[in-house]
Amino acid sequence: MRVAVITGGMGGLGDSISTKMHAAGYRVVVTHSPGNTKAKEWLSAHKASGREFSAYPVDVADFNSCEECVARIAKEVGPVDILVNNAGITRDT
Repeated sequence: MRVAVITGGMGGLGDSISTKMHAAGYRVVVTHSPGNTKAKEWLSAHKASGREFSAYPVDVADFNSCEECVARIAKEVGPVDILVNNAGITRDT
């Protein structure tokens, strides 16, 4: 099965992309911010609807966090076929 990784995959647009990629037959891996307190709830809701996703925390503003996340996904899931860069960074001014 081909693997699709969607950064920021639990947000509004990311959720839609994740759902469509799953419907297209991809194994879907989403990333979320380390402080996301609703990740388990999001995964459970999708599982109840027949969609099994994998989720990994990552701070997309931190290179080391991204590097570690990519290595973990490659080790635990396998090679990535599609990457959708959907995560955003908010900077307060």
